[in-house]
Amino acid sequence: MVRYTLPLVSDIINASADAPINVGWGSKETQFHGSIGRANLKPSAQPTKQVPEDPQDDGFPRVSWRGDGGYFVVSSLARQTSQSNNAKGRVLRVYSNEARLQSTAETIPGLESGLSWRPSGNLIASTQKEVRAGPSDTQRTGKHAVVFFERNGLVHGGFNLRGDDEDSRIKHLAWSSDSNVLAVHIERAQGDVVQLWTTGNYHW
Repeated sequence: MVRYTLPLVSDIINASADAPINVGWGSKETQFHGSIGRANLKPSAQPTKQVPEDPQDDGFPRVSWRGDGGYFVVSSLARQTSQSNNAKGRVLRVYSNEARLQSTAETIPGLESGLSWRPSGNLIASTQKEVRAGPSDTQRTGKHAVVFFERNGLVHGGFNLRGDDEDSRIKHLAWSSDSNVLAVHIERAQGDVVQLWTTGNYHW
């Protein structure tokens, strides 16, 4: 058995870069559009709508290992910067088993602390709450959804949870050892529930 000595999670987070690692095609401005398309391309930079921090978040990082121990993912509160218009929220970072940063996930408004890497290795599960921007915001329900990430940090689908409400809280996520069932522990005022989710034909 190979043993690895890793630094503290807080040291890893503080030493890592906050900028997302883009492994895709890049932004529209850097892609090839031809002479006509390039001339008509307009900058797409728009201020991001401010998302309030979840008051139920305990602020502690979460760690989950891939089944083979080759990588682990850390969910932590992002540090605010003067260039960012967002209130601090959670961000996922993937590291090798030698604690080297591999990728930083896309920013997801309302991302919560729940975290579980599927043992088969293809998906990282977390949860997202539709955060209301204020009392007049009627477009967001305040309910929860499971959101999946790939190892490279890109979002890869998800699904809405059933039977929860704006006052519910996701306490824990866990995969079965064969990667076929995802358990979601939901804390509710009327009593906690555990939902077991399976998939078939890409439908949960």
